[in-house]
Amino acid sequence: MGRRGWLAAVGAVVLAGGSAAGGVALHSRGNGDAAPVAVVSAPRPTAVQVDVTAQSAAVDAILKRRAAAVLNKNEAQFLADVDPKNTKLVASQKVLFGNLVQFGFVKLNYLQDRPQFDQALIDKYGPTTYLVSVVMSYQIGGIDDGLVKAPLGYMFVQRGGRYLLIDDKYMDSSLPFGAHKEAWDVGPVLVRRGARALVVVERGKAKLAESILTDAESAVRAVNKLWSANWRGGGLVIALDDRKVRIADYTKPKDAEDFLATATNVYRTLPGEVQSEGTFGGAYVVVNPRYRDELDARVLAHEFTHVATAQYGVDAPVWLVEGTAEYIEQLPMQGERDLDLDRYRGMVRSKYFDKIKALPTDQQFYATVKSSYPIGWYVVDYIAGKYGTTKLAKVYKELARQGFSQNQRDLIFTAQLGRTEAQIFKDLQNR
Repeated sequence: MGRRGWLAAVGAVVLAGGSAAGGVALHSRGNGDAAPVAVVSAPRPTAVQVDVTAQSAAVDAILKRRAAAVLNKNEAQFLADVDPKNTKLVASQKVLFGNLVQFGFVKLNYLQDRPQFDQALIDKYGPTTYLVSVVMSYQIGGIDDGLVKAPLGYMFVQRGGRYLLIDDKYMDSSLPFGAHKEAWDVGPVLVRRGARALVVVERGKAKLAESILTDAESAVRAVNKLWSANWRGGGLVIALDDRKVRIADYTKPKDAEDFLATATNVYRTLPGEVQSEGTFGGAYVVVNPRYRDELDARVLAHEFTHVATAQYGVDAPVWLVEGTAEYIEQLPMQGERDLDLDRYRGMVRSKYFDKIKALPTDQQFYATVKSSYPIGWYVVDYIAGKYGTTKLAKVYKELARQGFSQNQRDLIFTAQLGRTEAQIFKDLQNR
């Protein structure tokens, strides 16, 4: 099975795609919430008259052409509104286009959000400089089960009577952590597709992509057995030789050592768009390049469990979140040898469960990962065996959506299983 261990903290992560929903850690897990950096719009000064309505309309037209160019695989159209004198930008936009067309978007739009004022840019590029935050709204076929969104920032200027894109990175520091670091943003990539799985590696790594894709398709099938009623998406595995993708940062020594992979959430609505924290619409798995040769279907099944459940919310007890991922990871799976679960149950019981007086709290869970993950699995395995996997899935969804307090959690447990969380623990103790 290679070097592997437990999972990373489930939390509200921020990125044009999200928070770490969970990751397979080799020794320990951890997570830090990252809050979006607010960009405050300011009125454009009136000393220089610019037709802002025409300016906005021109940029809208450019954004529409860029989206259509990707969907129609028309590179010339994609590059037509890029400043031709900026050879570095033209080159990076060619790479971006070559990446985007491989992902199989079934829907794609670039939508203006808020124009920003920066006097230094006006001084440098002239009064027609137009800096604007942009929302990339998209759906990858077979992966996203609905539209998801990512934030960007573009700079345009009028030259020769028309507006041109002159920069796409200036606003990156004002975007949520990890934004503009999607798989298509970090260099030339190779994408391989299965029915409900997509694997991204750097160009030239076709053999690696095919190997991961085989495991990913097996993992999707395993996860779908529990979540088939609601999970219509699939698994996207980003296995690039790049240590910073989305909110995953494997340049940090601890993360580089401890994490094999992590599930990073994508947004259905961005923070501040409908509610302050945004709403999640799924997740993409980002693999630690140090360990990408050690992936298997079980690791990916664990991560895809977080992908499938990201849409429900973040209020379920951590022991249930990670225990469910561990439960699916241990199930019989194509391409993997069956595990001796009876023996594992006995080991977990004697080594960990019999030594605790209550289930680990959300605060305790990641401080004691060596015991918390097996205990979470042990309780979920018990619930699935006694009440059935359909009931397990239902109680998970209700808790993820509304389990924001212990009282609320006990109400949900009682309504679904007839037992509070403490009573479930007691039942297991007396078994």
